[in-house]
Amino acid sequence: MKTFQACSASYNIFQLRHFQMELPFDLKISIQDANLWFSMLTIMFNPLFWNVVARLEYRHHTLTKVFRSPQRGCIFLGATIFSLGLFRDYRFNIALDSQPKWPVLYENWILLLGYGCILFGLTLVLTSYWALGFYGTFLGDYFGILMDRRVTEFPFNIFNDPMYLGSTFSFLGTSLIKASQTGIFLTIFVIICYRIATSFEGRFTAYIYSQKRKT
Repeated sequence: MKTFQACSASYNIFQLRHFQMELPFDLKISIQDANLWFSMLTIMFNPLFWNVVARLEYRHHTLTKVFRSPQRGCIFLGATIFSLGLFRDYRFNIALDSQPKWPVLYENWILLLGYGCILFGLTLVLTSYWALGFYGTFLGDYFGILMDRRVTEFPFNIFNDPMYLGSTFSFLGTSLIKASQTGIFLTIFVIICYRIATSFEGRFTAYIYSQKRKT
């Protein structure tokens, strides 16, 4: 009986191991690569940073006190966010270049799709900036620099968070162009981080403008 149970257990373990190896695609992500983790860190850090700093500004006027002006404080924060974004994109590209390629994506139509995603993403980001202006884009409402009305021009008349969406499409497009499975994984990670960020930002921004209506 014990011999039968041992054989049965060994057979089940063999089946489990065999099942684990049967993936619908080849895994082309090297988790030992430090560049992958560095890229994930920058993707996660950026929205955390600007949300924490912006709330400190709203509660304690930290940057306003340092720069003696809410406008100058916002400009400093905006420049910092922009610089961190460039560094994040730089680390993203390094991560993709250091990871294995995914031959499944070696198709001309996928290459064209990648460029299309980047073009669409840049369109959303630039038109969002045009509609919001500098202070609206870089959290000026946390500095007390509030907009007179809700922005309803394109792309806000179609998408809720077009700047975040545009950034996500740019990540996806770069991943497709570089035939990177790692890039697609990181793009999904970007979506998760942005989703969490918008859930906090949306509620707090609504709170800021509700306080304005009370005054």
